[in-house]
Amino acid sequence: MKKRKPFVFPWFAGAMVFALVTMSTVQIVWLRSSVKMRQQIFDDNVQHSLNQISEMLTRPSADMLQIDLEAVSKTNESNILRKPSGLSNSLDDSETRMLNRVEALKTDSLIPVILAAHGIQIPVIVSVFDRYGQPVKLRDADDVFREALETTPYQANIEALNLRIHFPKMNRYLLHELLAQFALTGLMIAVLAWGFFSAVTGAARNKRIDRIRRDLMNNLTHELKTPISTIGLASEALKDPDMQKDPDSFNYYIGLIHEENKRLGMLVENVLQASLAESGKMQLHMQTLNVHDLIREVLKNVAIQVRKRGGKVALELEADAALVFADRTHLSNVVFNLIDNALKYADGNLVLKISSQQTTEGVELRFQDNGIGIAKEHLGKVFDRLYRVPTGNVHDVKGFGLGLSYVKTVLDRHRGTIQVESEPGKGSTFILNLQREKTAD
Repeated sequence: MKKRKPFVFPWFAGAMVFALVTMSTVQIVWLRSSVKMRQQIFDDNVQHSLNQISEMLTRPSADMLQIDLEAVSKTNESNILRKPSGLSNSLDDSETRMLNRVEALKTDSLIPVILAAHGIQIPVIVSVFDRYGQPVKLRDADDVFREALETTPYQANIEALNLRIHFPKMNRYLLHELLAQFALTGLMIAVLAWGFFSAVTGAARNKRIDRIRRDLMNNLTHELKTPISTIGLASEALKDPDMQKDPDSFNYYIGLIHEENKRLGMLVENVLQASLAESGKMQLHMQTLNVHDLIREVLKNVAIQVRKRGGKVALELEADAALVFADRTHLSNVVFNLIDNALKYADGNLVLKISSQQTTEGVELRFQDNGIGIAKEHLGKVFDRLYRVPTGNVHDVKGFGLGLSYVKTVLDRHRGTIQVESEPGKGSTFILNLQREKTAD
């Protein structure tokens, strides 16, 4: 068996890989830069908001002085400073004064307003920590965020205290802002990947088609050369005057020329039929036919070829109503091609069984042979145009890989189906389903 050459990666496929990697890298770097820039803008806006709050709390003003005086007045009356529930802290006078300012300004509500003015509208957790890193203002419901608040980068000093905020949904917020950029980047990478995949598969397909066409031309030359050479030799022999005196030899060569001429005509007809099927110009002349009679008629025409191969065809035509709506010529060609296929690939003397049975839609035909069989990896390709199952030397089995493709096209045009069941060394069975109703094109 001829060793198959390894697939050579095309140079432009390498260029496509390089372009894909380069563009993907550029897109990823650009996206990371956008994320960092967005993060920096977010950080700057948050810090600016915190500085604004810190300035409001620490600058000397009439409002701040009034808050301080009110706090001192309440303290003198009760000698008790009310602190947030659940917290016990020893605060000095400056810390107490600043905490009173935070509570009086309702900082929890003020900070979201200032953040919104800078374009940041997401939930925020506000807290105040003392100089020892302990929270002196933190709602009980926000205690789960205490660890995050201890490490948050968003802080501002308000004298001895430290104002800290945390954004539980910051990552989601930043990603949402960059969603359009993520989508655009993903789309560009997907387009590049699709182009790369198309280029590589297209190159592989073109290479396979070139190989198939090369095999077709080689096989076509081989197939045509044999009958032409035989006809030429027989014609030369008939020119011999002594040949005309021997009726048996004379008739033999005449018959040989006739048979080889029929073979040439059949080769041309197969190529023509395949061409018409491929171009969609196949003309169907539909009529009601008895498929059993049609099978017997085709077998009568190929009886000589079957006998030459020492073959035997068994008929088990059991369909009760063998009428189908079909084109006689093309359906006859289908039956002939399947019988011819069995002859080509017979393992020794041909043993072919043709059976039929009734179905709800029409008739099912089975062509079961004793051929060499078809490997599983080739079963899905046997009906492809120009495809031939590898059998060693390309000239060992005659044909161009057009017969089964033509059969599939004819069945499709008749709204029928064809399947193949096969295993290497166990022969093949082609299963056809034909309809009796007038539903074909």
